[in-house]
Amino acid sequence: PCLCPLRGFVKGPTLHFDVPALHFGDVSFGFPCTLRCCLSNNSLAPVAFNLHVAGDGLGEPSVCSYAQILQPTHQSWRKGAQGFMNPREFTISPCRGIVRALGSQDIEVTLCSNTVREYKMELVVDVDGVGKKLLALTLTARCIVPALRVLNPVVMFDHCCLKVPYKEKLSLVNDSDFPGCYCVLHQEHKEKAAAWYSSSVPSGIIEAHSLVEIPLTLEAQLLGECNITAELAVFGREGSPLEIHLECTGQGPVVYVDPREINFGPIQVLQDTSKTLQLSNYSDIPATFWAEMAGKRSCWRIEPSKGVVPPNSEVSVTVTANLKDTGKFQDKVKVLIENSPTTIISVLAVGTGTTIVTDLVPKLDLKTHFSLTPCYCRFQMTNKGRRIHQLYWSTEGFSIFRRSTRPPALGGTKHKAASQTPRSGSPVFKLQLLQVELRPGQTGEMVLEGCSSTAQEVKERLLCHAVVGKDKAKKQIMQVDVTCKFICPALQMSSSVITFRVEKKPSDVLIPEYKPLSLKNTCSLPFSIVLDLEQPFQICNVDQQPLPADSKVSIWEELHLCIRFNPAYENSLNSWVAERVLRIRFVEHPHEEQITVQGEVYFPNLHLQTKAVDFGCIMNDTEQVLYLEMTNCSPIPAQYHWSFQTDSQVNTIRYVHLCALLKALAPVVLFVLCQAPGCKILQSDCLILQTRKRAFGLPACLVNISTLEWEVAPYSASCGTEAAHGAIKKCQLSVQPMVLVFQELSSTAAEPHSPVRMRGLSQFSEVEHSDIGMQEVFDVLPLWGELPPGESQLVTFTFFGHANIVARVTALCHVEGGPTYQVVVTGEASCPSYQLDKEEIDWGLQVFNKVLEAEVTLRNTGVIEFTYVVPNPSTGTAANPLPGVPVVVPSTGSIAPGKEQVLKVYYLPGKLRVFCRTFQIQVAHLEPAEILLKGEGTFPRITMDLPWML
Repeated sequence: PCLCPLRGFVKGPTLHFDVPALHFGDVSFGFPCTLRCCLSNNSLAPVAFNLHVAGDGLGEPSVCSYAQILQPTHQSWRKGAQGFMNPREFTISPCRGIVRALGSQDIEVTLCSNTVREYKMELVVDVDGVGKKLLALTLTARCIVPALRVLNPVVMFDHCCLKVPYKEKLSLVNDSDFPGCYCVLHQEHKEKAAAWYSSSVPSGIIEAHSLVEIPLTLEAQLLGECNITAELAVFGREGSPLEIHLECTGQGPVVYVDPREINFGPIQVLQDTSKTLQLSNYSDIPATFWAEMAGKRSCWRIEPSKGVVPPNSEVSVTVTANLKDTGKFQDKVKVLIENSPTTIISVLAVGTGTTIVTDLVPKLDLKTHFSLTPCYCRFQMTNKGRRIHQLYWSTEGFSIFRRSTRPPALGGTKHKAASQTPRSGSPVFKLQLLQVELRPGQTGEMVLEGCSSTAQEVKERLLCHAVVGKDKAKKQIMQVDVTCKFICPALQMSSSVITFRVEKKPSDVLIPEYKPLSLKNTCSLPFSIVLDLEQPFQICNVDQQPLPADSKVSIWEELHLCIRFNPAYENSLNSWVAERVLRIRFVEHPHEEQITVQGEVYFPNLHLQTKAVDFGCIMNDTEQVLYLEMTNCSPIPAQYHWSFQTDSQVNTIRYVHLCALLKALAPVVLFVLCQAPGCKILQSDCLILQTRKRAFGLPACLVNISTLEWEVAPYSASCGTEAAHGAIKKCQLSVQPMVLVFQELSSTAAEPHSPVRMRGLSQFSEVEHSDIGMQEVFDVLPLWGELPPGESQLVTFTFFGHANIVARVTALCHVEGGPTYQVVVTGEASCPSYQLDKEEIDWGLQVFNKVLEAEVTLRNTGVIEFTYVVPNPSTGTAANPLPGVPVVVPSTGSIAPGKEQVLKVYYLPGKLRVFCRTFQIQVAHLEPAEILLKGEGTFPRITMDLPWML
């Protein structure tokens, strides 16, 4: 192998300072001093260094004087700055770092000495990774505490008022070349000291060759001369602090009290009477005082009883007397001034008046009360004196009502109003107990009561007299003026009438409606009311919640309510109006208010002129029209339509069938029967039962026939009357009664051989009727329509008189959204029938120039009214008829069913001959009936049987 030798040279870092040493020289204790140097690196590599002072303390950093003066109460002023370990007095900046190759680093070294000595130490340089103490720099210094002296070690404060701070100045001199640090130490055991001292600037820095004035404050705590020692410490100085003597003389306040005696004179008992004491402080300090009465349970009191009189000022103290009885009272006031002598003031007073105490004021205003309602005022009366009091109450101007049988004697001075004449009547206000006896210390409960029947303002004066102890004279001890205003409750209502109006259209839904109601109390008193309102109205609160019945509501200012109206209260479609009265009753007064509440609910309604349309009886096969006025009485347009009710039990159509057997009317009782619904077909349409005339006791004939139905046995010609009567009795099937009108005929008609002729009966022959509907009998126009509010319309009802028909129907008028109205429509068709009591008038022999008279009775024997007429009536008159031409009066007219008309016939023969004339009477459309007039016209003549010639 080949060997290669290697050779090298290892050289350490080359460091050096620019100065050989740092000489701090003389430094003052606690004042820092800084020197600078430069560390150079001559090597080619950077060097990491650490610096420290060998032999420096290891404790806390040293205390600087500038920091020390900020802690005047710190214990270091008394014990020095030394701790358990020596302080670190050197500060290096920077203490570590890196010096670059061929570079340098500035170093600052600061010394703040807290040790009085000489320093010779080294600043050592350690290089990381190389070694320690590679380089050292010598440090030298000497620490000095400057000698300070006090120019005025004795400070005189002269006279000092107690607890008042006084200020003086302490002069401190520094004759040295170094600054110093000082502090006035705080006072120890202050609570036991005769004076307290302090300084507003206790610590500070005094420069070399300078003077400082330190402010001192002294506050004397005790009277007399005082000498205390204050201490002044110099920072760093060993031994005792400097002593300063503070001297003063403590003194208290100088206070004068005026006056030296207080005489109250005669004063009212049990009332405060005051006098003033003036406390004048002539010193510069406040004077604390206490004032008290010398006697126990004194009648005097002092306000304020303690306090402070400011310097050079005055304070007023009030001495108040409150005597418990009449007589002479005296006592003493003791005024104690802190740190000053006590002053004694004499007081004197004489008590007058009464010892009765009451909470009733002399002018009693009971404000406002309701009339007719009693008002009360309760108060107490207490006897705070030492004697018995008998009290008597009365009202000025009214006679006294004495309840005691042994009234106290009157004497002494009378009241000026006692001579007034008593007024009639009784006072409004009076006490429930007019006489009261109160023992010492006793309290009586009194009640003053007042009531007025009218609203008025009352002013009365109550007088109270007393007999005290064994005195016999009664004297007035008090009077009370009572004022009260009696009023009636006043309620302002937002409305005196509340009206609801609901128009119900067919598409609307009825819901409750609300209207506000405000009740305002316009009088000066609150009151309570009870509201009462009947359905369909209801009282609700502002939230529309119903209030309980007979609920009591208090009104202070204004009450807001609402009234609820239920338009669906009546279950009907007819318009209706409800009117109720809202009664407002006052709890505190019998007065009552009322509000009218109206509710109107309108449906589409109609007013029909009548509820029944009766056509009466018309002639067969004719028609008649009647009109019914229909009015829209609602504010809503009414849509209507007509119809006929289909109930067969109510709406009927019946026919009257008469057979030819009507010819056998004389003299019989005729029953006309129609076939009853649902029964077997009778053998004949009409059944006739004959009976003898004597069975009814009068001759009879048929006058009027109704269409009511009977069921009887068939008629048998072979059956006798008794058999027929038995047949009816056996059936006993009376379905409907029959209305028969029987009328006695004239004697002529009643004769068996003079049958009565019934005319018009041929029209009652049997007619076959097919089934017809109600719409073929009655008709209504218009069937439908709309009627505006307030307007009227004529409704046309038509009756078609089918032969011998009797019809009844209920017409229904349906209103949309409204009720259904019923109109009963009835009608009857028949043929007129009549009867003439005579068809021939025979006058016999009559004077030819005399007007003959006769009567013919025309009777309506049917069920229809008819008219009659005498065709071709004569132009003559009843008093002067034309010869040979009959005159009939009246010649025309109408006769109701069952009625008759007497026709008077006048005839003048005019000639001597037999006459025979006829005239006609036409009834309705029937064939005219002829009446024959016959007789012979003659004149008076005498027939003698004597010959013509005698």
